[in-house]
Amino acid sequence: MLPRLRFYWVVVTCGAVIMALEIVSSRILAPYFGNSVYIWGSIISVFLAALSLGYLWGGRLADRHPTMAALGRMITFAAFGQALLLMAGVPVTQWLAARTGGASAGPLLAATVLFGPTSVLLATVSPWAVRLAARDLGHLGNTAGRLYALSTLGSLAGTLACTFLLIPFLELREILGLLTALTAVTALVAFGERLRAEAPTAALAALLVVFAVARGASVARPAPGLLHERTTPYQTLRVYERDGVRRLESDRMQQSAVEMATGEPAVQYIRHVPFVLLLRPDMDRMLALGMGAGSAAGYLQKRLPGLEMDNVDIDPAVPELARRFLLFRDSPRNRVHVADGRSFVHASDERWDFIFSDTYIGGSVPFHMTTVQFLEEVKRRLEPGGVFGVNLAAGLADPFSQAIYHTVEQRFRTTYVIQVKARANVLVLATDADPLPSDRLLARARELDRRWRFEPTLESLAGSRAPVDLDASGVPVLTDEFAPVDRLIRLGQAARDWDRQQ
Repeated sequence: MLPRLRFYWVVVTCGAVIMALEIVSSRILAPYFGNSVYIWGSIISVFLAALSLGYLWGGRLADRHPTMAALGRMITFAAFGQALLLMAGVPVTQWLAARTGGASAGPLLAATVLFGPTSVLLATVSPWAVRLAARDLGHLGNTAGRLYALSTLGSLAGTLACTFLLIPFLELREILGLLTALTAVTALVAFGERLRAEAPTAALAALLVVFAVARGASVARPAPGLLHERTTPYQTLRVYERDGVRRLESDRMQQSAVEMATGEPAVQYIRHVPFVLLLRPDMDRMLALGMGAGSAAGYLQKRLPGLEMDNVDIDPAVPELARRFLLFRDSPRNRVHVADGRSFVHASDERWDFIFSDTYIGGSVPFHMTTVQFLEEVKRRLEPGGVFGVNLAAGLADPFSQAIYHTVEQRFRTTYVIQVKARANVLVLATDADPLPSDRLLARARELDRRWRFEPTLESLAGSRAPVDLDASGVPVLTDEFAPVDRLIRLGQAARDWDRQQ
């Protein structure tokens, strides 16, 4: 009975570990390569290729060495590969990202180098197990089916555990340490009564358990100014404080920044959002899709105390960190909703004067928050004459930003483009109301400046409109059926890298 339990443990656990590695691999790659379809396409491709190679190689090795001890040695090597990943995975990813730049093949190369060898080794377990369990050729099909079913159930358990238990509650280092230790323990289980005969390899497996537990439980030396770091199912979040400013990073890209002495936003594009008051001076309800630190809410509500705000973010860690570190406070007029932005808009029966979309996760934007169909949902939730706004972090010279702007102008009667001072960002504000001439905007800004004190002033914002000279002939209109957001972002990144090299 005990040998059979050991055998089943090896099959199930190795299936669980390989899928847990596949899930967690995105959290290693995303901070350096972005959170895009290229990441998941690369990960899935590498793991599928590894499974194919592992099945082929494992079948051949099993015919030559049909013993549990030989399988234990293979699992030990897999644990060693995970230990290398635990020790050097992040630095190697960072180095590869720097060498490949914005190339789409970068995440494929990184996934191959980091996860390919270990995945091949773990994939040898299933055909090896079939070979070890085969006793009667008349029942070989049943044996193979049962073992592959067990391995797949292990993979399911690994996927669910990593997705819903490990990533939400443990740091990346702790997850990798746990998986490495679990693999090394499984190697020792495979050796069983052959532990003494396999003393050198068994000793290596035992050392890997100790190393993985110690490394996973160790306290990482924080980067200068780092207050908090967390890996979530959506991104890696970091909070820094330098020179009295706290910054929230998403996958190494700054998402928000707050001046701790005043509570005012320290990112310029948020200070340009009040341009909307020139179009909607009687605004009393706003919806922010993509919360960050909640800076837009705080900046506007400090001047307009009657303004009601709804802040929506898909990642529950974002509002939690905003409250804990970035001076955000909930109130009956400043509400938080944890939800997908588009799903929230679709399900709501409320209306807002201003809907502002700023849904970057790292350098990526969810494609379904950029399309014609999304804008139609938004228009249904705007009050008559209401305004839709979107932050374009890379400016209108960027292919991705051009596509969003072109899509917005196709669905709204009037668009305003505001250049953020000393930054690449532009804000696009769109409405179905009649366009306001520049002199009327300026007069309204001067009047409102006597009522509210923004910095920069509304008068200066009125003069920050940027001319748009966009040849839209090659610019796509983004739809749910065709929204190549990740390709457009990569094109823009490649162009910026080229410009820096010139």
